[in-house]
Amino acid sequence: MAKRHTAVDKKSKLDNSQADIFQPIAEHSDIAELCSALYERTLIQLSQEELDAGLLRRRLASLPFYVRHAAHGSLQAAQHSPLQLDAQNASWQAPQATACPAGTGTAQKQHAWFKQHAALGLVVPVRYETSEFKTVVLDSIDRVDSNHHRVHLNYQGWFSFSGEGESPHLTLLKPTKRIMTAACCGHQWNHRGRINPRTLTLRELLLVATLDWRQFKVALKIAR
Repeated sequence: MAKRHTAVDKKSKLDNSQADIFQPIAEHSDIAELCSALYERTLIQLSQEELDAGLLRRRLASLPFYVRHAAHGSLQAAQHSPLQLDAQNASWQAPQATACPAGTGTAQKQHAWFKQHAALGLVVPVRYETSEFKTVVLDSIDRVDSNHHRVHLNYQGWFSFSGEGESPHLTLLKPTKRIMTAACCGHQWNHRGRINPRTLTLRELLLVATLDWRQFKVALKIAR
């Protein structure tokens, strides 16, 4: 009989430990809505891209991992972010400025900031401007060329420390709360003023979750 009690006690402890592991997830009623919105959004975006079958299979195979990662990261970020998380639409909300934010200070000051703080993985804002609309997108540094005073971004290519890029439509900006708010919320403008925000990609949402809003000088890690 004693052995039976021991086995029951062990099973009870195991059940309790498993419950403890999943309790933080269960407490977030928004996790299901976030994952659902992210799946729907990403599948629509994939359907609009011209991908070969092999690449599409790899993207779909990795999708569950990145969706869970983005959902958990967003919930963590919501605890310290000045923005409001809309779980139903998997988006960040904040009042939109009347005009698209531009760089602050002089080119020399921005050059000095990137010379000091440019590092691999740092999330930075890039202003995208055409004759039709303006917005700010997020990207991350994957290469620093200190000798030539420039950085390479994962998606947008090379930029000088002072902001000039390979495309006349793109300008690297020093991150500030106003600029990063516009980027995280997908704010857009045209010649008349504010227009509906764009939908951030899954990759951009992952970048938002790593922001340190106190200084923007380091990238935070997302707990898994």
